[in-house]
Amino acid sequence: MAELPEPVPILRFRNAQEMMNAAAQTREHYEGHGALLLENAGLDYDAEFIHRLSFPPEWKKFGTVNDLTVPPVVFADGGFKRTQNPLGLMIKEDAMLLKTYSELLRLELGFKLLIMELFPAYRQIHWVNCTFRFTRTENEPLHVDVFNAGRPFAEELKLPRLKFFMNVDSEPRVWNVGPSLKDVLRFSAGALGDSLPADVNQVCDIINKSGILANFPTVRVEIPPRGIVFANGATIVHQVIFGQRMVALEAQMPRWNVAASEWDCIGDWITQAGYRAS
Repeated sequence: MAELPEPVPILRFRNAQEMMNAAAQTREHYEGHGALLLENAGLDYDAEFIHRLSFPPEWKKFGTVNDLTVPPVVFADGGFKRTQNPLGLMIKEDAMLLKTYSELLRLELGFKLLIMELFPAYRQIHWVNCTFRFTRTENEPLHVDVFNAGRPFAEELKLPRLKFFMNVDSEPRVWNVGPSLKDVLRFSAGALGDSLPADVNQVCDIINKSGILANFPTVRVEIPPRGIVFANGATIVHQVIFGQRMVALEAQMPRWNVAASEWDCIGDWITQAGYRAS
C-alpha cells in the first residue's frame, strides 16, 4: 500500500440549533460516510449523578436489549415487585435503583428526540439498541464495526444504519478517526485476497482480521461533555483512545430514506478496488 487515504472529513457544529439550521448538509455528509461532531447537544440530565455511575466490565455495552430501561419495579399481586431489569440485581436500595433507571431513561428518550430534530428527513427509524457504556475504556484497536461474529446479514437486515455516540462524562472522550470503508478497500492494494463477499459485515470482519488498518492515518477527535459524534462505525475506521461514560444509539431505517446505503454500494466498492465481488 504505497499510497494512503486521508481520514474522513469531520463536520463540526457548536450547538444543536446550528446543526438544525444545516439539516440538508448534515444529512448529505452523514450519508456520504463522513463524521459529524456536535460540541454541545444541550440535553438536560443530572450530570453530577451520572458522573458517579460506573458499570462492571461485563456491562461494557449493556443497554435496552439487556432490559436496562425496562421499569425495574412494577405493582403486581397487591405489592411492588422487581422485574428482569439487571439493575435490580446490582442495586439493593430502592431509591438508588429508581434514580438510576430514571436517569438512563431520561438520556435515552432525550437523545432520540434530539435525533428527530437533527435529521428531520428521516422517517420510520427502527431503534435497535441504546447502550450505556459506563466503563473506563482505553486504547481500543483501530477497527470498523462488526456484528454477529462477522456472519453475513440476512436480506431483511441490510438496511442503512444510524450510529450516534454522546459523551456523558465530565472529561472529553477521545477518538481516533480514520478513512472510510470505501477508501480502505480502494487503497488496500490486493491485501485482502482475490475476491470479497458483497456483504458489509463480512468485509468489515475480513479487514479487521487482516491487520491492514494499522497502516492507515487517523485524526484525533475530542468529544466534549454533552458532545455527540455521528458516524457509521461500519463504514468509518475508528478507535476509542479514552472514555468513561457514553450513551450510544443504534438504529436502522428503510432504504428509501437515503440516496444509496452502504449495502447498495458495497459491490461497487469491492470491484472498484480491484477485487471480485462474490
